[in-house]
Amino acid sequence: MRNDVPYAAFRAFIDAHDDFLILSHIDPDGDALGSSLGLYWALRGVGKNAVVANESPVPANLRFLPGASGILLARDVKGPCRAVFVLDCSSIDRVGAAGLALVAPDAHVACVDHHAGSDGFGNPRLVNVDASATAELIYEILEDYGMPITPEMAATLYTGIASDTGAFRFRNTTPRVLRLAARLVERGADPSRTADSLYANKTPASLRVLGLALASLESRAEGKVSALTISRAMFDEAQAGPEDADGIVQYAQSVIGARVGVLLQETAPGEVRISFRSDGTVDVNLVAGRFGGGGHRNAAGARLKGDLLAVRESVLGALEQAVNGGPPASRG
Repeated sequence: MRNDVPYAAFRAFIDAHDDFLILSHIDPDGDALGSSLGLYWALRGVGKNAVVANESPVPANLRFLPGASGILLARDVKGPCRAVFVLDCSSIDRVGAAGLALVAPDAHVACVDHHAGSDGFGNPRLVNVDASATAELIYEILEDYGMPITPEMAATLYTGIASDTGAFRFRNTTPRVLRLAARLVERGADPSRTADSLYANKTPASLRVLGLALASLESRAEGKVSALTISRAMFDEAQAGPEDADGIVQYAQSVIGARVGVLLQETAPGEVRISFRSDGTVDVNLVAGRFGGGGHRNAAGARLKGDLLAVRESVLGALEQAVNGGPPASRG
């Protein structure tokens, strides 16, 4: 435990309120929802009421998490709420418009995050860019509070860490995080089930759309940028939806010689979801930031309005500049 972390402020925040809303970023990943649910179970364990909500539906590969069936769409939550945890967000607007509408003007908002470029919101506030995942920081807060780690908390926090370390493959896999993962396994996390749920269990629709996406493979910058694209027509042909495309971006990044992989999905007419992955030599968080998104050095995302082909050219141009040592091209 570090002496400079405001653990006492988080203890006081939890003790001062009985009802909590827990929000995380749109298009939530394993860390966003794993952190949220880990905190949810912890608050329930000390007699608090808590609701987990998100702008986006729970992805299919995360529905195995204990408590996932109780996560609400933000638009279905009655607000405003006065005690709010915002997790895994570098700025509060990353929760989306429906989430923001739930935060009362006089709300007490706590921020827990590990992204670079955090804009300073939240009090209390714990932001540590050296942490592997927000789930790691939630564990620290709970440990300091003295909350026992239940099997539900272990399973959800372990998933957050496994997700943001790429199943312990990314460069943020430190000795500390491996020791923490071991403690969570001792308390009930199941590494095999988690890995299967995150990476191995695929629906027929997800495999059909994967085949179409792989056929779209395009390389730029002498192979240093690898891109996959899924149009609305491809989703329709595969009888699939955006939730069936989770994880496909990893195939773009895995191409030999690729430093960056990107997946562009036309999730609705005139709306494009972009997922970036990097081998660590390119900071895709900076690239995503140019398009109104964010994330980490190795993984980031954004959503854009516009024509799919035009958005693809803009994004690939920014990535070409980034891998060649220049700043990412500005949007537009």
